[in-house]
Amino acid sequence: MTVNRPEFDVVIPARFESSRLPGKLLLEICGKTMIQRVVDRAMMSSATQVFVAVDDERIADNVSKTTDAAVVFTSPGHQSGSDRIAEAVQLLSIPAERTIVNVQGDEPLIDPDLIDSVARVLQSDSIAAIGTAARPMDLKKFGSDPNRVKCVIDQNNRALYFSRSVIPATKSSLDSNANNANMGLNHIGIYAYTVDYLVNQHARREVSPLEKAEGLEQLRALYHGDAIAVHIEQNYQGHGVDTQRDLENMRTIIAQSVNHNQFK
Repeated sequence: MTVNRPEFDVVIPARFESSRLPGKLLLEICGKTMIQRVVDRAMMSSATQVFVAVDDERIADNVSKTTDAAVVFTSPGHQSGSDRIAEAVQLLSIPAERTIVNVQGDEPLIDPDLIDSVARVLQSDSIAAIGTAARPMDLKKFGSDPNRVKCVIDQNNRALYFSRSVIPATKSSLDSNANNANMGLNHIGIYAYTVDYLVNQHARREVSPLEKAEGLEQLRALYHGDAIAVHIEQNYQGHGVDTQRDLENMRTIIAQSVNHNQFK
C-alpha cells in the first residue's frame, strides 16, 4: 500500500535558556549534542527542509558544524516555541499556505514517522487549525505527574483540553475504564500548522489565561475556539528532556540503542 507523504517543512525552536536544565540543547548524549540528535531525526522525516530557529550563537554554531539544517536567528524574548517559529518563517519568507511542523529541540528520540503523521493529520482535517499527537497513558501511574501533559479528545479525534492535572477526573478512583481512545492520553509536544494560521492568527494573540495557568502553548488555540486534530500514536517511546534525571535516562537509552546500531 502506498503511503501518502505530506509536503511540509520542519522548524525546530531552539532556545538556549532552560530553568530546570540550563543550556540543555548543547548537553552531550553519547557523542552528540541533544539538538544535533533532534536535527538528525527530523532529517529522516519526509520534510522538504529542516530549519533551526535559534536565539544564541552557541546553538547556531553547533547546528552549523554538525548538521545540514539551516539556521535562522530569532529574538530571545518569545513566549513559546510557536511564537519563535512565527518569526522564523517570516524571516525565511516561507509561503503562507505551507505546512510547518514544530519539532521540540529536547526530543532526541523523536520518531521521523510521527513527524510525517502530524503533518498528515492536519492536512487531512479541513476544520483543524493545528495538528498534534498523543499516546495512551496509564492515568493511575502518571496522572499526578505535572510533567506528563494530559489530553482529552472528542469523537473526531480533536482536542477538548490539555492539562498538567489529571483529566478526565472520574467519580470513582481511576481505573482501566479511563484508559480508552478518548481518555488517558499523554500529549506529545509536536505541532503542525500553516504559515498563514501561525503568523496571522496564533502569534498575534495575547497569551490566554488558560495558557498562562497551565504553561501550555496549545491552550491559546483552544481558548480562541480553534480546532486541534490529534494523531494517536499507540507505541511511541520518545520523551522530552526537562531534568538531569531525564538526561541520564536518555543517555542510558541511547547508549543501549547505539550498541544495537540505532541512533548512531
